Amino acid sequence: MNDTDDSAPAAKSAAIGFPSPLLGRENLRLGVIYNKDGLIALEKPPHVLVGPHPWHERMPVLAEAINTQLRAGKPELLRLGLDPKQPVQPIFHFDPSIAGVAIFACGPDAAQQARNAFGSCLWKLRFRMAAYGGPEQDKAQCDLPVARHNELPMSLISHKTGKKTSTSFTRIERIGRYNIWEAETNYYRADQLPLHAAELRIRILGEGRYCREALVYLSSLKRDWEGDPETEQPIYEAPAMWLSSITLPNGDTMEAAPPSRLNNLIKQLRRYGVK
Repeated sequence: MNDTDDSAPAAKSAAIGFPSPLLGRENLRLGVIYNKDGLIALEKPPHVLVGPHPWHERMPVLAEAINTQLRAGKPELLRLGLDPKQPVQPIFHFDPSIAGVAIFACGPDAAQQARNAFGSCLWKLRFRMAAYGGPEQDKAQCDLPVARHNELPMSLISHKTGKKTSTSFTRIERIGRYNIWEAETNYYRADQLPLHAAELRIRILGEGRYCREALVYLSSLKRDWEGDPETEQPIYEAPAMWLSSITLPNGDTMEAAPPSRLNNLIKQLRRYGVK
C-alpha cells in the first residue's frame, strides 16, 4: 500500500467498479473516500457485508468482492496502490443493512494496527438516521450492555452476558413527527445502533427487527397520492440509517453521504412529513 502523498484521502471522483454478481444483481461503482497509511474506505450500499458474518451467510461480502478483483489484477485497484499479495481485511463488523463508510486494512500489519486502535476505543463512529418518535430532549444516551442471542441471529440487551458499549444520540433536525438523529460511539457491536435506538424509543424508519418500523412508501406520506398500490415500491429499500463518518486517532475523518434513495426519503419527509 502506498504511503506517498498520492495515497492521501481519496479524491471524490475515485471509485471501484463491481460487476454483477459480485455484490448482487446490479453492476455497482462505489466511491473511494479514503486511501492512506494502509487503510482504504468505500461508500458501501445497504444489504452488503463488509466481511463474512455467520448471521448473513448468503449476503454479498464487500471484502471478498474487492479481493476477487485484486487477485485478477484489476487496473483501477492497482492504480489505488493496492497489492494483490496484500488482501484487504475489514476492521469491524456492522449491520449489512447500514450503508455508509466501509473501511478496510490492506494487509495483516495494517489490520493489526487498526484493530488494536478500534479495540482500544480510539475511533469515533457517527451514524445518522431518520426516525419516528424518541425522547423529547435533543440528547440521549444508552449504555445498556449488548449480547448475542443464544439461538437467533440477533442481539439483545443483557446485564448478565452482555458486553459494555455506549451510544449517544443527538437530534439534529425535527420534521413534524419525524426526526433526523446522529448517533456516536467509539466501539460498535452487532446491531448496536437499532437496539440502543429502540431502547430510547427512537424508531428508525424501515427497521423492523428492533424498532418495529416498516419501510416508508410515498403513499403513506402524501395524502393525495395517486399511484398504483400494487406496484408501488418503498422510497428506500433498507432501514433509514447510514454510517456517516469515522474519525481516526490521527484526526483524519472519512465521510459518506447517504445513498441516493435514502437521501430522497429524507427529502420526501421534509416535503410531506410536516403536513
